[in-house]
Amino acid sequence: MKRTHLLALPVALSLGLLLAACDNNSAPPPAKPAAEAPAAPAATADADKAAAEQKAAEEKAAADKAAADKAAADKAAADKAAADKAAADKAAADKAAADKAAADKAAADKAAADKAAADKAAADKAAADKAAADKAAADKAAADKAAADKAAADKAAADKAAADKAAADKAAADKAAADKAAADKAAADKAAADKAAADKAAADKKAAEAATAAKAEADKQATVAAAAAKGKADAEAAVAAAAEAAPAAASAEAKGAADAAAAVAAAEAAPAAAATPAESKGAADAAAAVAAAEAPVMTTPAMGILPADGLKPDTRLAANADRSQIGYLGVWAPNFDACGTVDQAGGTGYVVITKISVRQGSEITLVDAVPATNGKVSLKAGDKTIEIAQAGTDVLNVNGTDLVRCTTP
Repeated sequence: MKRTHLLALPVALSLGLLLAACDNNSAPPPAKPAAEAPAAPAATADADKAAAEQKAAEEKAAADKAAADKAAADKAAADKAAADKAAADKAAADKAAADKAAADKAAADKAAADKAAADKAAADKAAADKAAADKAAADKAAADKAAADKAAADKAAADKAAADKAAADKAAADKAAADKAAADKAAADKAAADKAAADKAAADKKAAEAATAAKAEADKQATVAAAAAKGKADAEAAVAAAAEAAPAAASAEAKGAADAAAAVAAAEAAPAAAATPAESKGAADAAAAVAAAEAPVMTTPAMGILPADGLKPDTRLAANADRSQIGYLGVWAPNFDACGTVDQAGGTGYVVITKISVRQGSEITLVDAVPATNGKVSLKAGDKTIEIAQAGTDVLNVNGTDLVRCTTP
């Protein structure tokens, strides 16, 4: 309402000035006519002069009025502009004040809301921290009690186990002493009876070894020929057959070695004066047979050890293979620790090489193993080629992967 009054004031002032200007521009009242008189030269000159003066006066009045009108109009315009500017400045000031008041209120409201939110968050965090601390303390107390209970139970169990073991060890020691005394007596009694059978056992062993070796070689060659025309299943069957032949030979050798060992023991137990030349020769032959039967085909340092159980036939065959001509036969793994995972659940990366097969994990293929040349050989398996490089007795590289030898327990 106040702004409307301020705007109306300059408008009214301008209107008043305009009306005054219009009044000033109106024509002056006509001059009263002079009394008619007879014209005279002097009078005419005076009249002309008066007319000229009148005209000059009128023109000056008109100029003065125009100047006054212009000054009034300029003043009215200046007054209106000043009034308009004052009104605009006041309106801007009022708006700025209103905006500042609104902004101040909004800032105050936000600050209050932020403080309330911060206070609530702090209170919530304090409550949560206290709850967490209480729970942690309760959990620690429970864990400490459980640990103490377990320690007590473990100690009681350990004490009982130690007592049981001590009693068992004593009983075992007593029984072992009694068994040894009985065994020593039985061995002495049996030595005399076994001496006569030692010579025959040694001869039987040699014959059995020759026959078994010939049969094993023939069986192996037949197996290789049959398996070469078939796939993985036939390869596994061929390996199994070869593995079955190997234990048969080992069994015969073991029997001969046992008999020969008994003969040697009997010969050594008998008095030296009672031994005849033939008996001495038989004992010497038996001792040689025992040494030959007990000696491994190849000696390998005990490094990576294979599992005692769960080995597949080709693994056993490869581990005990004769490597005198083909040094890369055997069981190989990425490292010594991995040897313990061969043929076990989760075991990977190992390679099993026999004279008739190569198995990498669960994939087995038939090959014809041949001696390496300068430590290198390429084995053909169908459309595949297995590249082997051997830099030392117990190290191998198969298709670019370095491996170490695994040995039986």
